[in-house]
Amino acid sequence: MLAAPAYAMPARPNIVFILIDDMGWKDGGCFGSKYYQTPQIDALAASGTRFTQAYAACAVCSPSRAALMTGKYPARLHITDYIPGEGAPPGSRFRVPDWQEHLPTTETTLATALKRLGYATGHIGKWHLGAGEYLPEHQGFDTNIAGGDTGHPGAYFWPYGRLKTPNRVPGLAEHGGQPGEYLTDRLTDEAIQFIEANRDRPFYLNFCHYAVHAPLQGKPGLIDAAADRPGADGQSNAVYSAMLRSVDESVGRIVKTLTELHLAERTLIVFTSDNGGAVHFGKPPATANTPLRNGKGSAYEGGLRVPLIVKMPGVTRAGSVCDTPVITMDFFPTLMELAGADPAASRTALDGVSFVPLLRGETTPPHGELFWHYPHYWNGGKVSPYSVARVGDWKLIRFYETGAEELYNLRTDLSEQHNLAAVQPEKRRELAARLDTWLQQVGAQLPVPRPSGQ
Repeated sequence: MLAAPAYAMPARPNIVFILIDDMGWKDGGCFGSKYYQTPQIDALAASGTRFTQAYAACAVCSPSRAALMTGKYPARLHITDYIPGEGAPPGSRFRVPDWQEHLPTTETTLATALKRLGYATGHIGKWHLGAGEYLPEHQGFDTNIAGGDTGHPGAYFWPYGRLKTPNRVPGLAEHGGQPGEYLTDRLTDEAIQFIEANRDRPFYLNFCHYAVHAPLQGKPGLIDAAADRPGADGQSNAVYSAMLRSVDESVGRIVKTLTELHLAERTLIVFTSDNGGAVHFGKPPATANTPLRNGKGSAYEGGLRVPLIVKMPGVTRAGSVCDTPVITMDFFPTLMELAGADPAASRTALDGVSFVPLLRGETTPPHGELFWHYPHYWNGGKVSPYSVARVGDWKLIRFYETGAEELYNLRTDLSEQHNLAAVQPEKRRELAARLDTWLQQVGAQLPVPRPSGQ
C-alpha cells in the first residue's frame, strides 16, 4: 500500500471536474500515446493518481453524463442513448424502447447535493441532458455557461455555428467573441472567471468541453505542428491532435490559475472522458484506441474505457497508478465523501460506490461486478443493441440483434480477440445469469421486437 501524503486533506475542498467529450483511453502521452503531445495533462497525472481501468457508464455521451450527475446506472434512469438518438434502422429486428430523453428534475444531482453543503456550483460547456426546464440552472447549478441540448458545436471557431442552427453553442456568440476565437479557449476563459469569482468559498466547477467531438477543427498552428510528426499506433490525425493540444493547454491554464490564487492545495481536480475514443470518422481516423478493440459506441473496451486522473491534496500520491476498475457513477459518492458529507448525503446515488480508498492507495475493488446496457442502434446501425457484464477479469457481451454472446478474459486478452463462450460454457452461463438479474433489478428497458412483417 502506498503511504498517504504528509499533509492533511482540506475541509470542503474546491472541486474542478474536467470532462472531455470523446477522448479515448490512449489519447495522451501519460496514457500511452506516442503521437499526441499533452504536457499539461501529463503533469497533472504526475501530480496525482492515474487510473488504467476507468470506465464510462455508456459508450455514448448523454447516459454517462446522467450517471455522473446522479450516481445511477443509465439503465436505471432509462437514459440509455445520446439525446435524441438515431432510432432503429429499417430491417432491424428491434425497435428502441420508449426511453427517457432528458434528466428529470426530480433526480438529486451532484450539484444539488454539493450546493446543500455550501458550495457555489457552476456548469460550463456541454450539457446534453435536455433543454428548457432540464437545463443546468434547474439541476442545482448557480451558473450555466454554454450548456444546452446541443451534442456538439456547429463549429469550433466563433460564432460556433450558423445562427439558429441546432448545433450552435448557446449563449457564447451573444455575449462577446470575435473572429478567430476558439471554443476550447473561450470555455477556459469562462471557467477561470468562475474560479476567480468564487475564490473565497468552496466551489464545484463542472467543466465539460465540447472537444474533442466532431467536427474536426483545430487551430492552424497546432495542426501544422502535429502534421510534422509521424503517426504511431494508428494515431496520426493532425487536426484531432491539435484539438487535443488545445484541451491540454486548457488544463494547464486551469492549474496555473489555481496556483496563482493559492487554491491548488485545497482543490480536487478530476480529468476524464464521457466515452471511448471516436474511431468511426475522419481521414485518417480521428484516433485509435489500440490495444483496445473498437471505439465510441461499441460494447468492446475501446468504447467503454476512458482516461482518468484524480488529484486530491492530502489524499492522492504524486505519480501513483491505480489498476482497479471504477465507473462513472462512482464519482457522486466519491466527491461527496471528499467534500466531507455525511454518507447519507449520497443515498440517492444507488449504484455508485466511493473509491476514496483507492485514492489513498488501497486496491480492494469498489465493485464486484459492472454492467452496461445499450438497447439502441448507433452509427447508422453499425452498432446494434447490447448488454455487458464484467465480473472480475471476465466480460460477457450479449448482442440482441444476432442473439450471440461473447466471453473474454480481459487479463489475458485485453484486445478481446479470443471469444471463449464456446470453450467456457459454464462461465458464460454464470455471467449471463448475473446480467439477467441486474437487468431486472434496475428495471432496464429491453429492445422491442418488431412484429412479424414490419
